[in-house]
Amino acid sequence: MTEFEHLPRLSSGAQRMQRHRRRRETGQQCVTVTLDEHQLWGLIACGFLAKDQRQNREAVAYALRAYLSEWAMPPFE
Repeated sequence: MTEFEHLPRLSSGAQRMQRHRRRRETGQQCVTVTLDEHQLWGLIACGFLAKDQRQNREAVAYALRAYLSEWAMPPFE
């Protein structure tokens, strides 16, 4: 028996709430975005997404964050 086996496991709802609170504390938000095929190809054309990764949700999310960070967000002064 390990050190933590005796502790009750968190429900999936409790785990979601923990993630939500963690994001809120760091000033992040979780949103759902629907991208069309041409938008994915735009991320590929700009070099933010590899062509073979266009079906990988994590890679697409990372590429979109990189795009927004570089092109859509002005630097804070």
